[in-house]
Amino acid sequence: MENRQELQSLLDRTAAVCRSLTGDGRQATYIPELATVDPTLFAVSAVTLDGAVLSSGDTEARFSMQSMSKVMSLAFALERLGYGEVFSHVGMEPSSEPFNSIMKLEMTSAKPLNPFINSGSIVMAGLLAERLGSGVIKDMLDFASRMTGNKGGLVVNERVYMSESSTADRNRALAYFMHSSGTLSFDVEKSLDLYFRLCSIEVGTADLAVMGATLANAGKNPVTGERITSLDTSYTVLGIMSVCGLYDESGEFAVKAGIPAKSGVSGGIVCAVPGRMGLAVFSPPLDKGGNSVAGMETVSRLSRELKLRGI
Repeated sequence: MENRQELQSLLDRTAAVCRSLTGDGRQATYIPELATVDPTLFAVSAVTLDGAVLSSGDTEARFSMQSMSKVMSLAFALERLGYGEVFSHVGMEPSSEPFNSIMKLEMTSAKPLNPFINSGSIVMAGLLAERLGSGVIKDMLDFASRMTGNKGGLVVNERVYMSESSTADRNRALAYFMHSSGTLSFDVEKSLDLYFRLCSIEVGTADLAVMGATLANAGKNPVTGERITSLDTSYTVLGIMSVCGLYDESGEFAVKAGIPAKSGVSGGIVCAVPGRMGLAVFSPPLDKGGNSVAGMETVSRLSRELKLRGI
C-alpha cells in the first residue's frame, strides 16, 4: 500500500519541476481547437489501488482524450465483441511509423498493425458502429464513465468534435484508402464520426488516473469497487499499451519509464502500473512524436522515484 502523504509530496515536487520542461514542444495546431488551450497548464494525478486519488498542479483542467480514448475503446470492444473478433480486424504489433501514417497500409494492404494507431482505431470504431448500432456512443460514454469513476458522467466536447471532424483530411484519407483496399469494410463516415467523438471525450487527469488504476487492478475500479473488465481484457490492454502506447516513441518510453502507457495529442498521458497504481499527466506542448514533452519527463521521474519499472 502506498504512503499517501509521501506520494502527494512527490507529486507536488515533480509538478513544481516538470511543469516548465516543455523544451521546443508545441501544441497540436492541426486540430484548431487544441491550439486554443493554455500551453502553460500542467496537472498530474495518481490513484492507488486502495482508492486514494491524489493530484497536483492545475487539477481542474479539462481536455479531450484524443488517442487516450483508444485504451477505453479497446477494453470496451474486447468486453462486448471478444478477443477473436477484435484481433481479426487489427493486429497487436508496434509501428515504427507516425501514428497517422498511410505508408505501411499502402505497402502491405494488410490490416492495421495495432488498435492504437489512427488506422487501427478507425477500423475499431467502424467495427463497433456496425455491430452495436446508433446507440454505441452512449454505451461507450457510460463505459468510460464507469472506468474513470466519474459520477457525473463523461461527455463529448462538441467544440473539439467539430474542430476535429472539419479538419480531418489525413484521417479521411486513411479511412477511404482502407475502404478501397477492403481493410475497412464498414461505412466510412460512420466509422470516422464515432472515431472523432471518442477522441473528443473530455476528462481530467484524475479521471485518467482512475482509468489507469482500473487496468492496474485487473479490471476492478479501486475507487468505486465495480468490476469493469475481465482479467483477460485488462491483461490484453496492458500488453498493447506496453508496446504501442506512445507510437514510434514507445521503445524510448519503455527504456525511460518502463510502464504501460498511452498518450494523446491533447497533451495527456495515462499509465497503468499493475498491482500498484494509475498515473496521468497533462501538459499540452508536444514533441516531434506527438507526445507531451513535460508529460514524458514527469512519468519517467515518477517511475524512477517510485521504483515502478518492471512491476
